[in-house]
Amino acid sequence: MGKPSFQKILNDYNEEVFNGLNLSYHQVKGLGQLSVCRTAKLGGHAEYCENGHLHGVWYNSCRHRSCPQCQGLSRAQWLDKTQEILLDCPHHHVIFTIAHELNTLWRYNRSVMIDLLFQSVHETLKAFSDDPQYLGARPGMISALHTWGRDLGLHCHIHVLISHGGVSDTGHWVTPKKKILFPQAAVMRKFRGCFLGKIRKRLEADQLKLPKGKTIASCRALLFRIGQKKWTVHFCNKYVHGKGVAKYLGRYVKGGAFNNNQIKSVKAGEVRFLYKSHQTGSYAWLRLPVERFVSRVVEHQLPPRKLAVRYSGLYSPSCREKLNKAREQLGQEPVETKEPLRWEEWLTALGHDRTCSQCGGRLRNREEIKAERS
Repeated sequence: MGKPSFQKILNDYNEEVFNGLNLSYHQVKGLGQLSVCRTAKLGGHAEYCENGHLHGVWYNSCRHRSCPQCQGLSRAQWLDKTQEILLDCPHHHVIFTIAHELNTLWRYNRSVMIDLLFQSVHETLKAFSDDPQYLGARPGMISALHTWGRDLGLHCHIHVLISHGGVSDTGHWVTPKKKILFPQAAVMRKFRGCFLGKIRKRLEADQLKLPKGKTIASCRALLFRIGQKKWTVHFCNKYVHGKGVAKYLGRYVKGGAFNNNQIKSVKAGEVRFLYKSHQTGSYAWLRLPVERFVSRVVEHQLPPRKLAVRYSGLYSPSCREKLNKAREQLGQEPVETKEPLRWEEWLTALGHDRTCSQCGGRLRNREEIKAERS
């Protein structure tokens, strides 16, 4: 039967998935790409050594950013590029989570809500960073959007990697005035008010699509009600450097919400999926019909032209001069533009032997295999 995978589910239950779910065009297109990833339909190449021995046949990847099986190189390239710009100083990992009562509104307005969430997080952290009571400088920030919980349910939140210090208006490196970076409760209130305020403006301007059965008045009441609740804004303990958090984010920036190893079996139209429960801290089984499982996965595909990661502050591409000033004061070399990590280097780093198993010669010749489709 073969090892279960998301691609195998799409191919074995093609009719149930594509006819049974109400999918948007970009979701159908995305699932179509995932279903043919690394198959003859996309073409590929045969690889030979310098003495003509066949080493193997490799089919092309779909390169879809949500594909759980072909984003290894893209993930490594992103991590390599990101770690290259990190400042050699402590960093903080902050998680901003929206109230779950907004999930329905999110589903109807994904593109808008993604932008509002990023804007609210950045404006909140900028307000505290600019305040001389806390920092009075511009730190480096990398923000990554996650829309899923471990059980693949909708759980919209943003992870932020922020440097413990920044560059002041005078160009000097400044560290926080207090032991903590920013007060968690105050950050939560600022973020909550900022995000809800932006939603209200869109609502009053009739720029949001309302869920079925909802009115502007009922949405106003919802916003007021959740504005009285505590939201989850979590500051993790300070890290000596930011590379560990960047590595954690890299697991989800490329490749989607899960990996195929979590799919343990697919029997009688039901998927058995392993995940670690937030509530108990132990591993639990999720059993869902194929259609519901695929529906949960596809819900986390980003809308077209939306970025899952955004750089701001010193880590913004437009702030390279200030970033390099900070790096100089921290004893680091300036950031230099370099070539992306090559696939040969990546495979070698993973321990793959790049020599012929028959003669020990170098692998250097490639023969193209044309795609089966037009």
